[in-house]
Amino acid sequence: MSNAGNVEQVGPQARIASELVRLESQRREFWVLIIFAGVVLMLGVLSFLFPHRFWEGGGLQVSLSPQTLFVIMVGTVLASLYKARRDFEIRGLRLANIQQDLSSQEAQANSMIDAVTHVFTRAVLHDLLAGEISRAERTNRSLALIMCDLNNFKQVNDRYGHLIGDYVLSQVAAILKFCVRGSDCVVRYGGDEFLVLLPETDQEGGEIVRQRVRRKVAEWDHANRVGALPISVSLGLYLHVNGQTADMDVAEADARMYADKQATQHRTIASTLPLSL
Repeated sequence: MSNAGNVEQVGPQARIASELVRLESQRREFWVLIIFAGVVLMLGVLSFLFPHRFWEGGGLQVSLSPQTLFVIMVGTVLASLYKARRDFEIRGLRLANIQQDLSSQEAQANSMIDAVTHVFTRAVLHDLLAGEISRAERTNRSLALIMCDLNNFKQVNDRYGHLIGDYVLSQVAAILKFCVRGSDCVVRYGGDEFLVLLPETDQEGGEIVRQRVRRKVAEWDHANRVGALPISVSLGLYLHVNGQTADMDVAEADARMYADKQATQHRTIASTLPLSL
């Protein structure tokens, strides 16, 4: 059975880090070669200065003088080491640049996805919505927006803490993603607000999604009630009108969400009033 502490790292970052470690090991081996080359160079210099002590008896039969042969050998070794060192340095710089690029891409990806709900962050909303508006007007297709706000969420945070609050947010985000298509976008717009972008969706299709979300949240709340606080959602549906900006669309969806919230509060108050005789 594998050790739980020895978790294998995967992905580009892990591979680059492993390559950098291996490169560092190769650099240590390179310095060993440098020391060896230095010893050979020293012997070559000594043999050049004191040839009779090093080559007495003529044991080496070559056409070149021993001194010349040593100089050639040392020059070849040094040239090879110099080239190897340059290759190591260039490779290390390339790996470091790749690692920096990957870190930058990872940071950018983290800024796009909310850590709690795993949906898009508000930082990318403008680009997403502007792109969908442009496509809708170019193709003459409908674009629906649904602003979603959690009811009683502040009480959940105040009474049970932010960990439970984050859990509720993540569950509602999962419900929103479940209720829409893969081509749709869910964005965490604020603390407990989400904006859903529904390309190529008309009023009828948007209303179907709105009712589906409301029903799924009610089912989740029935099975996972947080203490005595019921969790529900207020949903504002709006269809883009040609010529309006992204900010105008969001403001319209937001206004409809607040209208739905007020209507829900009125229904709740009315249901708690005693019936007149």
